[in-house]
Amino acid sequence: MFSDMLPNQNSFVTITAEGELRISARSMAEAKIAIKELKLKKKEYALVKREISQSQKQIRAEYTHSVRQRGSKFRGGGSIGRLVRTVQTINRDADRRTLAQELAPLEQQKNAVEAIINAIDQAALQVEKFIIENS
Repeated sequence: MFSDMLPNQNSFVTITAEGELRISARSMAEAKIAIKELKLKKKEYALVKREISQSQKQIRAEYTHSVRQRGSKFRGGGSIGRLVRTVQTINRDADRRTLAQELAPLEQQKNAVEAIINAIDQAALQVEKFIIENS
């Protein structure tokens, strides 16, 4: 899902494919480097989140454009008019359903990235606490 989830041998911070965060700092110097790595990882994931949001925005803009291009519903016409309006309603419901189906996987990715960002924040606080307690 995300390209930087594979562990780096020179890194004190690894993020697994499941979104688990691991820090392997054993000294004060390593902890300080881990803090810097955490800040960098947070920026990387924030960028991924912005890209996902931009994709969602593009999909919504295309939907909005198509909604603005279609005409208003058919009026009058008795039973034939009712049939035409029913078909129009079915088509519009299908368009909304398609929009939701296009956005759902992106929303799941965005939620996963947000969870990782929160885990990074929590880990950074724990490492900073470790540094303060051991200095």
